[in-house]
Amino acid sequence: MTENSSGNGKKVGAVLVVGAGIGGMQASLDLAESGFRVYLTDSGPAIGGVMAQLDKTFPTNDCAMCIMSPKLVETGRHLNIQIMTMSDIDSISGEAGNFSVRLRRHARFVDISKCTGCGDCATACPIVQPDEFNIGLMTRKAVYKRYPQAIPNAFVIEKRGEAPCRSACPIEQRAMGYIALIREGRFADAYRTIREDNPFPAVCGRVCNHRCEEACSRSSVLGEEPLGIMHLKRFVSDWARAHPDQINLAPPPAAKPPDGQGKVAIVGAGPAGLTCAQDLARQGYQVTVLEALPVAGGMMRVGIPSYRLPYEELQKDVDDALGVAAGVELKLNHRVDDVPALLQNYNAVFVAVGAHSGLRLPIPGVDQPDVIVATDFLREVSLSENGAGVKPKIQGKRVLVLGGGNVAIDAAMSSVRLGASWVGMSCLESREKMPAHDWEVRDASDEGIEVFPSRTFLEITSQDGKLTGVRMQRVDFRGFVEGRPDFDKLPNTEELVKCDLVIFAIGQRPELSALKDKVETVRGRTVAIDENTLATNVPGIFAGGDVVTGTSFVVDAIAAGHKAARSIDAWLRQQALQGVWPPVVETLERLPEATLAEAQAREIAAVKSKAPRVQPAKRPAAERKHDFREVEVVITEAQAIEEARRCLECGICSECFQCVYACRAGAINHDDREQVVELNVGAVILTPGLKTVPGDIRPEFGYGVYQNVVTSIEFERMLSATGPAAGVVLRPSDKKHPHKVAFIQCVGSRDISCGQDYCSSVCCMYATKEAIIAREHDANIEPTIFFMDIRAFGKGFERYYHRAEDEQGVRYMRSMVSCVKEAPGSQNLRLLYATPDGKSIEEEFDLVVLSVGLLPADGTREMAQRLGVTLNRFGFAESPLYAPTETNVPGIYVAGAFAAPKDIPETVIEASCAA
Repeated sequence: MTENSSGNGKKVGAVLVVGAGIGGMQASLDLAESGFRVYLTDSGPAIGGVMAQLDKTFPTNDCAMCIMSPKLVETGRHLNIQIMTMSDIDSISGEAGNFSVRLRRHARFVDISKCTGCGDCATACPIVQPDEFNIGLMTRKAVYKRYPQAIPNAFVIEKRGEAPCRSACPIEQRAMGYIALIREGRFADAYRTIREDNPFPAVCGRVCNHRCEEACSRSSVLGEEPLGIMHLKRFVSDWARAHPDQINLAPPPAAKPPDGQGKVAIVGAGPAGLTCAQDLARQGYQVTVLEALPVAGGMMRVGIPSYRLPYEELQKDVDDALGVAAGVELKLNHRVDDVPALLQNYNAVFVAVGAHSGLRLPIPGVDQPDVIVATDFLREVSLSENGAGVKPKIQGKRVLVLGGGNVAIDAAMSSVRLGASWVGMSCLESREKMPAHDWEVRDASDEGIEVFPSRTFLEITSQDGKLTGVRMQRVDFRGFVEGRPDFDKLPNTEELVKCDLVIFAIGQRPELSALKDKVETVRGRTVAIDENTLATNVPGIFAGGDVVTGTSFVVDAIAAGHKAARSIDAWLRQQALQGVWPPVVETLERLPEATLAEAQAREIAAVKSKAPRVQPAKRPAAERKHDFREVEVVITEAQAIEEARRCLECGICSECFQCVYACRAGAINHDDREQVVELNVGAVILTPGLKTVPGDIRPEFGYGVYQNVVTSIEFERMLSATGPAAGVVLRPSDKKHPHKVAFIQCVGSRDISCGQDYCSSVCCMYATKEAIIAREHDANIEPTIFFMDIRAFGKGFERYYHRAEDEQGVRYMRSMVSCVKEAPGSQNLRLLYATPDGKSIEEEFDLVVLSVGLLPADGTREMAQRLGVTLNRFGFAESPLYAPTETNVPGIYVAGAFAAPKDIPETVIEASCAA
């Protein structure tokens, strides 16, 4: 978007002020009062800068916030000032009087115009982060307000990006969200978060292929065991079943479908069909689900044995999915023989019939009665459990399953439970490369199932009309090339495996006869669709799930159901407007994936749970193989919480949506995205402020090693009434009141060894101020300032320094401190320092404060490069002689600490000068 455009050659009566600290606010107010339009930008979420973090100011010792608050309010209310937080300069062109500026406005995820600043969102948020405003001495939530008096008076959500577990998930399940809630014991909230994306949590908590775990930073970055995300989902699902009175799945208000376009037929009640039905019903459509089987659930119900997925758990998921989506009519035992004909009574059709037809190899003997396919076998087993079918006669038979995938394992283990005398399975792949999950192969072996890997099948033998076995041969299998197996037979390795029943589990495909050759297919095997919309060649007919992809996973089918619902809604709305085909579906730009460097991940992991990955118990093989009760036992509440504590919270905001539910103003917008704003201004004033030197720049002083060594800005927050201890001075290590406090001057300043041999100007005075204020808070504190010389150039500064020494008990020690060590057996600190007369002295203190120097704020060097502004070797802006607020670029001015380190009064003066 473009604001304040102007014709070429004309001067523009607007100014861009970059940096909204005290200098930026002063310059903005001066310009605004003179009639100029001012765009006040800041990279942070609120204006106020570093001054907002200070407790008092020198030399008057007035409350910093008391001085600044009137300017905050006036800046926020001035009609000529437009505050643009979360913004950085992308580029600038033009000349003085008429600049074109591109600003990159980062997503805030909170609508400032709606947010009331009530804080309900932060109360609900489960993510705890170090509070930068309090220099990490306190914590805040992922949704936060920078400080209580912040302008804008609105919250902001911090996101590093999309968590890798979510990026890897086909349905973009916000796993980090429900994991964070589990960690806090908020299981009902966790279940609600799961259900936002997934209608089948009980299913995916048991049979998902959990790509989220493969992407987990615990594994991909640290090389450790990933979080047990699937086990956590099952825990929450089972907990919800046990506590139905605590679960609230109230549907959102239904949207109104386009007039005359509100009826949708869905063919197939599997995961894709039911997901699509739920989504469309929530949007106000009348949905009819047509299912040929006597039960709902598709392959989840008739393709997965109940020892892996108890059917009562699946049925509860189905009931919940349809229960929160009023307007869905489910018709069981209703086979559709002509899909295109449905368009006579419905406005759109979604084909989600799954892949129920099993495949056989074209080898001799394949047509014998005792040769069956796994899909038929598992369906009979499933339906027999509720009286809708006859249980297969397996008792006492030798059963051989041909195939090495999960379906083959299911057929083999089901045969064991039905009383087979012996069960084996054979496949082309080696034992190590079998497509079934390795733990499933181990489970099968534990139950006595014999595995014959690396075999090809030559013939199914028989004698006197009775099946006798399978003749096979060992192979060197290299994989599949264009869908065909590539292998060499190994000579002299033929063998006959004796059996009475053969079950083929080598794949399956959908039955497409109901399409009546009107809907295009891919070689007659799957439905051809537009990948972006799932639209077929027939307007109004969509398809998704296994009928399109072939045999896949439940979570992929759920993803197809969600996509189909979006596409069908778009199609029907475009039909009402005489739109185009295929439908144009708007998709939200995804956030970049949040990535952690190894060092960063290890730092986070250091404060997380050290427990190993949770491993759910399994019923003993000798017990479980005699029935169809569930094999795996759900983890305990304590295990779930401990496992959740292992999460590294890669994305920071977990997108659990608790803030959305809590916000009564409707201000939360997780779909917010970065924008580029174009401005026309006549001039630019740079006041991006400063940052302090890291405390560990002098390792010999022990910062980051000893808890009771803090920096001056940390001590400033310790003194503040809004700080971590409400103004009570306490040692970080034991929360005791310190008695002797040492201030070490010139840390990262006037130091050629670290390349910062300039004076930071204000350190002497702020150390003096902090020493005075500390004594005001606690008269027992004895402050000592270790200095090389005192630089007190400013109005009243010399007098302020002498009063501190003569009247307020601040001790000054001219010296050079060489090191700080912790005293043996205590958390006190010993300073070794040298005096000007050559004496080496060791003295013990309770607390050490490092008076760190000042640096240009983060990002200023890159910003200056984009603007063409010259910097000195320290990164501060250079100004021409006798023009302290100008830069080398006409029309671009500088004020405050970006020109050189300076105190608040001088910053204010310079800002007015620049204006």
